[in-house]
Amino acid sequence: MSLTLLVEKNPMIESFYCLNLLTWLDLQTYSCSSAADAIDALLVDHKNVNLIVSRSNNGNEESAKAILEFLEDRKLKIPLIVIGPGEEIPGSFAHIANSLQLKPMIKACASALGITAKEMSAKDVPDFFPIPINFFKELKTVICDIYSQNPNNPNDLRLAFEENSPINFEIITKLITLEIEYLFVEKKHRLTFVNNLSSEYLSLIEHTQLSLDERLTATEKSVELLSTKLLSVGITEETIALANKNMLSVKNNVKAYPKISKLLDKMLKNKSSYLFMHTQILTFVGLHIMKNIDWGSPAQEESICFIAFFHDIALENDDEAKIASPSDFKKAEMSPKDRTRVEKHAQIAAELVSKFPHAPMGTDQLIRQHHGVLNGVGYTDQYSGNISPAAMVLIVAEEFTKSIMAKEGQKTNTKEIIEEVKKKIPAPRFKKIIALLDDILI
Repeated sequence: MSLTLLVEKNPMIESFYCLNLLTWLDLQTYSCSSAADAIDALLVDHKNVNLIVSRSNNGNEESAKAILEFLEDRKLKIPLIVIGPGEEIPGSFAHIANSLQLKPMIKACASALGITAKEMSAKDVPDFFPIPINFFKELKTVICDIYSQNPNNPNDLRLAFEENSPINFEIITKLITLEIEYLFVEKKHRLTFVNNLSSEYLSLIEHTQLSLDERLTATEKSVELLSTKLLSVGITEETIALANKNMLSVKNNVKAYPKISKLLDKMLKNKSSYLFMHTQILTFVGLHIMKNIDWGSPAQEESICFIAFFHDIALENDDEAKIASPSDFKKAEMSPKDRTRVEKHAQIAAELVSKFPHAPMGTDQLIRQHHGVLNGVGYTDQYSGNISPAAMVLIVAEEFTKSIMAKEGQKTNTKEIIEEVKKKIPAPRFKKIIALLDDILI
């Protein structure tokens, strides 16, 4: 049997790769944590290894370079794909600097093995897709029904976990002791489940172990995961912990980039979603205003970060995130169910926040007002005189964020964007807040 040799020290990234290589390319993976272990494995049986995926550096070890030198010394023609930050290594098949970007990794592996896109799309998938049971050890809840085999009859599949139910680790352990190797998901849920499980792994990685690019990718996937969980199971110990971790990550990303353009360029390079970029840039702009407004304080800064993170948590895609006015909402093509959710997304987010322990005081009301209406339902072009000052900050930050994101790839300057914001928000009482953006670093 042909194997892919994976050299990765971080167990969550290892699981992320093994799961996706199996799902997308049907590759069986053998994992090592160091170049020395990988070389030992190759010495024992290199003939059955058809591909090597190695982190550029595992700690202080230059893993990929050491493996390539071994391959060249032994004249072994096994393609090597390097992942993670580091210099390009001559002789490697490909280098994926952001190791958490799934599409480039899958594309490079497929190319190295001569697997075409047509062959990938034509892959025969059984009605119940098997996933090795060890992948379920880190799961807290499942997003679809999960099935197990009857030990006495492999063709008899039984419901093990219901959709949105918690995973019972004791049951997983018991199934393993019964030598159950796989659990199963229905074919139609296969990719959704695998993407969700991949996000679970990325959410568990300590960001100190990642490059800045990788931190942005991990944060985005973790935020998407949180949104799914909040809309399905609501406020729980799990979602509270995940939300707190994600909010800190978004704030730390702002600290790492003193200029909006640098942060935006990184996210564009990572092919981040509009929804995530909007949240990340809004946090940057909102923090700038709060640091400079006369009534600002550390508590207000925490509040604006909290609001920026949660305000669009009920939106599911980029098209929904780009809706900003009554006319946008009217023109949008959505199912009746989605239209109701989008119309009420501020209200939904506010209700979630009202149940969140230790949420900054009043944030639920501010989230309701972030599209200029008081009850969190719908959009307006005319801002009520009852909008609170903190909500006005959020509205200005939103307009500035949308304007700068609309100029993707274009040269921009602060004055030009501020003029656009003034046209969108002409009310005199917003002028003082808008003026605080004069010295923001674009």
